[in-house]
Amino acid sequence: MKAVNPLTENEQITLKEAIANHPKNRVRTRAHAIFLSDKGYTILTLTDIFDAKFETVSSWIDHWGTSGIVGLYDATRIGRKPIYTETEVQRLKSLIDDEPHQLKRAQAILEEETGKKSSLDTLKRNIKKVATVTKGLGTH
Repeated sequence: MKAVNPLTENEQITLKEAIANHPKNRVRTRAHAIFLSDKGYTILTLTDIFDAKFETVSSWIDHWGTSGIVGLYDATRIGRKPIYTETEVQRLKSLIDDEPHQLKRAQAILEEETGKKSSLDTLKRNIKKVATVTKGLGTH
């Protein structure tokens, strides 16, 4: 039966920290599964504990074996390409900075300048993204 190779003391410490403190639940779950696998739990037992498929738990063990802690993270996925470029988002931010309560007006101006249509929700997401970045840098 497949199981992880015996963990070193450093790997055990790393996994315990990931289980207790990692911000992503999926990484915490996978780290816990690897830790329990080292303690002698079989894949079938782990599937019951974590309510996951056999193949899923098996792939967690494989990824741990090949990549270590990095193997517990989700791979990046391809999403939809953004409607606006960075410069267009900066232009949107400047329009909003000039008139903060005129989102529809900013939408119309941006549509006129770029020829791209988008929903108000898309504009809000872009503004939030820019505001979060600048807020984190302390320039907001």
